[in-house]
Amino acid sequence: MSLLRAALPGLLLFAAGCIAPPGAPVASAPPAEPLAPSPRLVVGRVLAVDASRGFAFVELAADAPRSALAPGTPLVVRRPDLTPAGTLRTSAFLRGRTLGTRVASGAPRIGDEVVWAAPDAPE
Repeated sequence: MSLLRAALPGLLLFAAGCIAPPGAPVASAPPAEPLAPSPRLVVGRVLAVDASRGFAFVELAADAPRSALAPGTPLVVRRPDLTPAGTLRTSAFLRGRTLGTRVASGAPRIGDEVVWAAPDAPE
C-alpha cells in the first residue's frame, strides 16, 4: 500500500496532463486561388536515345493519353528534378508500349520523364 501512496501524486499529475483542454483551433487561410490539376500528363520515360541520328524511344506509361501519341505531337522531356531537358516530336512508330520520337531540341537521357501539355479544355 505504501508504494501506491508514494506513486499517487505522480499518477495524478500524469492523468491531469492527459485530460488537459485542447488549445484553440488553428485557422488556416484558404488558398488565394483554387487548386487545379496540372495540364502536363505523363506519357512515359525515355528508354533509349540515339543522339547522332536524332531519335529516342519512349516506354509508354500504362495510362498514357492516346491524344499525345499522334504523329508530330510535341512532348517535353524533363529530368527527375522536373527541370526541362528538351523536346521530342512523336513519329508514326508505335509498337506495344514503345513510341518512336525525333529529338527536336535538348539532350534527353535514359530515364527522363516524358510529358505532354494537354490542350486547354473549352470553358
